[in-house]
Amino acid sequence: MAVMTVRSTYALDEQTAQRIRELAQAWGVSQAEVIRRSVRQASELQAGTTPSPAEVVARYMQGPLPRNRRETQRAIRFLRDLRHRDDERRA
Repeated sequence: MAVMTVRSTYALDEQTAQRIRELAQAWGVSQAEVIRRSVRQASELQAGTTPSPAEVVARYMQGPLPRNRRETQRAIRFLRDLRHRDDERRA
């Protein structure tokens, strides 16, 4: 694990702060890790290193992603909750 040496303070609107807390809980990581992952993903998108749909399919064809049972169950609950909220929003 990398050593965290830079501490920063940012002002966020309540909605963004709530989303960070929700993602942290759903992913089972710290809020700082949510921000690190989000920044990394945004950087990859900007750099064009995001895999193409064909590359994503090829990766899944190699076998399951390295995730333990607990993480998988957490992801299922999170996605199910998103679907239910979307259903309620559409109703």
